Amino acid sequence: MKAAYHRSQGGLQVLQVGDLPVPLPESTEVLIRVRATSLDRVDIFTRGGSHGMTITGDHIGGRDVAGEVVARGDEVSGIEIGDAVLAATHRAHAEFAVAPSALTLPIPSSLSFEAAAALPTAGRSAWAALIDRARVQAGETVLVTAVSSGVGSYALQIAQAAGARVIATAGSARKRAQALELGAAAAIDHYRDDVRQQILEATDGAGVDVVCDHVGAPLWKACITTLRPWGRFVTTGVTAGHRAELHLGQVFLKGITITGIGRPSQDQIRRHLSDLLAAVASGTVRPIVAATFSLDEIARAHELMERGDFFGKIVIRP
Repeated sequence: MKAAYHRSQGGLQVLQVGDLPVPLPESTEVLIRVRATSLDRVDIFTRGGSHGMTITGDHIGGRDVAGEVVARGDEVSGIEIGDAVLAATHRAHAEFAVAPSALTLPIPSSLSFEAAAALPTAGRSAWAALIDRARVQAGETVLVTAVSSGVGSYALQIAQAAGARVIATAGSARKRAQALELGAAAAIDHYRDDVRQQILEATDGAGVDVVCDHVGAPLWKACITTLRPWGRFVTTGVTAGHRAELHLGQVFLKGITITGIGRPSQDQIRRHLSDLLAAVASGTVRPIVAATFSLDEIARAHELMERGDFFGKIVIRP
């Protein structure tokens, strides 16, 4: 099968596209003919060797799959050969990928393979952050940082579907305009020095009830100091830095909750994905595909992810 992989870590030049063996499903897995997959920030970290990422052998990136089931393990039930499915898995940037049957779900009829491939990792992370961890409520104000990312684009929609008012951050005027078109009440520039003041101005000085963040250190102070009493800060990643100072007295006085989405079990992932797919089927949440590349264009996809000039998810078609 054709696959995009790398055997060492470094720049774009380490990426290769070539033939590798088709994987075989274990007893509780399915083999999927990949029609679309997506690129994740962790793919950039893994290829570059940052954020503690290491590799062994032929490393195939990708954690999201959409396609048809072509084989299944002997303990799999409820999934038939030929079913159109999406799955949360690994080694997805290839023509075929195996996935746990527990994390393989039917694609809603309204979705293309490309849209379905944009859902699993980013969508379930945003759902876990806002619904499971922060328990966002109607009438609350939610700050979504880096709204143009995959997680951010879903978090904006999930918060709105819950009845919350959303303040979004983005680093360009075009991205801020897209956030407003998607329904954000306000969109602020997170590259300016006065992010905290921008948040307060957008909320008439009241601050926010919930922060959904994956940027990390650069926005930490602005986020944590604009949380209202009983506010909740939830992190889905630390793409720009993981070290931050915390005033425990403020946590104590304001009753702030600081949490992350953690490493979910298969049962949790399946529950979050199922709930998210119900929201997608109802039309309240939709995948946003920023760009689509062929497998042969994997380096271009990585380069776009590194440049950051996109809104939503980057999709790859084998």
